[in-house]
Amino acid sequence: MTLNPLLKRWDVAPRVPAGVLRGWPTIIVQILHNRGISDPAEVEAFLRDDDSLILDPFSLRGMDRAVERVSEAVARQETVAIFGDFDVDGVTSAALLWEVLRALGVRTLTHIPNRAEEGYGVNIPALVRLRGQGATLLITVDCGISAVDEIAAARNMGLDVIITDHHQVPRPVPDASVIINPRQACCSYAFKELAGVGVAFKLAQALLSRLPLQHGRSRAEIEKSLLDLVALGTVADVAPLLGENRALVRRGLRELSTTARPGLRQLIARAGLRPGCISSHNISYALGPRLNAAGRLHDAFVSYRLLTTDSEEEARMLAEDLEATNQERQRLTEDALSRARDEIAAGGHVPKLLVVSGAEYPSGVVGLVAGKLMEEFYRPVVVVELRDEESRGSARSIAELDITEALSSCNDLLSRYGGHARAAGFAIPNHNLDVFKDRLLTLVETRFEGMELRPSLYVDREVSFREIGWDLHRLLGDLEPFGFGNPVPTFLTRRVRAVEARVVGHGVPSRAEKGEHLPEKSGAMPQTQKGASISERKARTHLRLRLSDGHYLWNAIAFGLGELAGIIMRKEIDVVYSLAANEWNGQVSLQLHVKDLRISD
Repeated sequence: MTLNPLLKRWDVAPRVPAGVLRGWPTIIVQILHNRGISDPAEVEAFLRDDDSLILDPFSLRGMDRAVERVSEAVARQETVAIFGDFDVDGVTSAALLWEVLRALGVRTLTHIPNRAEEGYGVNIPALVRLRGQGATLLITVDCGISAVDEIAAARNMGLDVIITDHHQVPRPVPDASVIINPRQACCSYAFKELAGVGVAFKLAQALLSRLPLQHGRSRAEIEKSLLDLVALGTVADVAPLLGENRALVRRGLRELSTTARPGLRQLIARAGLRPGCISSHNISYALGPRLNAAGRLHDAFVSYRLLTTDSEEEARMLAEDLEATNQERQRLTEDALSRARDEIAAGGHVPKLLVVSGAEYPSGVVGLVAGKLMEEFYRPVVVVELRDEESRGSARSIAELDITEALSSCNDLLSRYGGHARAAGFAIPNHNLDVFKDRLLTLVETRFEGMELRPSLYVDREVSFREIGWDLHRLLGDLEPFGFGNPVPTFLTRRVRAVEARVVGHGVPSRAEKGEHLPEKSGAMPQTQKGASISERKARTHLRLRLSDGHYLWNAIAFGLGELAGIIMRKEIDVVYSLAANEWNGQVSLQLHVKDLRISD
C-alpha cells in the first residue's frame, strides 16, 4: 500500500472591501480581519499592544473567595499543596504558583504526577500523601475540572480544594471549595481562551494585589518576573495567540529573552538559541519539547526543578538531563510512528478514523504519534498504549470533529477522559476496547458520510510581487508573536515562473526549518496536474528557487519539494508562501518560504 499525501485545498480569504478601517495598511487590515479582529478599537489595541487587553483577575468567577481562602491559609500558617500536570502548561503553572506563595510566606508542597505510574490529573494516592505531609489546602493548576471523585475524596480527607483549570467543563462539576475556570457557567470573564498557566497567573495577580509580601521585591516586580513562565506555558499548550494570551505572551517573551532563571538560561543555551531574542517559534520547537520530554518519558518534576532552582550548577545538570531525555523522546517517537504507519498500511485502506494500538506505543509519545498521523492522513487518530488491565490512549482530531464530544459518546466504556476539541486523552478497561473502537468508528463514519476530507492551506491574501518587500515584512512584525490563532501571514501569487530551480540539502526538514506549526508530510509524490496542489512529501531534498512575474524577482526556498525541479521549469505556477528574513554570513535578505505550489490554470 502506498501512503500518499493528500492534495491540499487552498482557502483564500475574501478581500476586505476598500475603505474599511481607514488609516491602516490594507494588507494589515485584511490579515487582522481574517483573525476576527475588525472593530477599530480592537485593531488599535492589537497593534498598540494595549494594557486594556490584560483583564481584571477578579472578574473571574470564584476569584474573591479563592483569595480569601489563601489569606486564611497565610494567617493560620497552613501547608498548601500545589497539584500540577506533567506537560509544559502544568509545570509552568505549578512553578508560577509556588513562586507567588513563597513570596507570601506560605509553606508549600508541589506534586506533579508521573505519567506512566499515575496518569493524567488528580489521583487519590497522591492526595493521601499530600494530606499525610500536613497539607490542608489543595490548589490544582491546569487540571482538576473533571476530577469529581478525586475532589470528593480530598474533601473527605479534610482538604479544602481550589481548582484552577482551563479545560472544558464537564457535568457534573467537582464539589470544590472554589473553581476558577473562564469556561465555567456564569463566569463573566471576557476572554475564555487562557491556558492553564494563564489562569494560574490571574490567581497570582489577585493574590499579589491583596496579600502582604514577605520579602523586598515589589508586587510589580514579582508579577513581571512571572511572565516568562506564562509565555512558555501558553505557547507550548498551543493556546490561541489572540486577545489576552497575545498580550501576555508578548510581555513574557521580553522577560524570557532576559530571564533571571538559571534553569531557563541553561535550557536556552542547550537549545542553541541566542539570548535576548527568544520568539514564540523558539518555544514551540526548542524549549517546549525539551521541557515536555521529562514528563513524557520519566518524571516532569525535573522540568519543575529546572524552572524553580536558584542554583547555577543544578540548572546546568538539569538542562543536560532534559537534553538527553529529549533525544530519547525523538528516537521513540520515530520508532512508534514507523510502526503505526506499517499498521495502517496493513489494513489495505485508510478509514475515516485511524486507530492503532499496542504495548509498543509508550504513553509518553502516543500524543505525538497521533498528531503526526493526523497531519499526514487528515483523519482523526487514536493511539492506544495497551497495558495489562487498563490501557491509555491519546486522540487528535481535524477541524471537522470535536474529539472530546466524540469520546463523550463512549463515556460508559471509559474510566476517564478529558481534553479539547482537537486533542484529548483517556483511560479504558481492556475488555471495552473492541466495543470502543467499533462505536467510535461508526460515529465518525456517519459524521463524515459523503464528505471529502482534505487539509486546507489558508491564504490571507492574494498579492502581486510588487506588493511585497521589506516594508511589508516590518509591518508584519507588528502582528507578532505568531502561533495558533495568529499564524504567520500567508500569501498567494499567481502565474509566476521559476527562472531557477536548484535542488539543495539532505534529510527531512524540521518543523523549525520550515517555519510551520505542522509536522512534515510523508509518502510518495502525487501526480501533478493542471490546477492540482503539489503537496509536501518526506523528501531528502529541497528546492532553492528564483521566482519572477516578469518584473520582480524573488529568492525562495521550498522545503521537501526537491523532486519538483524538473516539473515546474518552463511552466507558469501559483505559489503560496510567507515572508522570512534569511541571515547568512552576516548578511540579511528577504526570501519567500514556499508552502505549496501548483501548475497555473
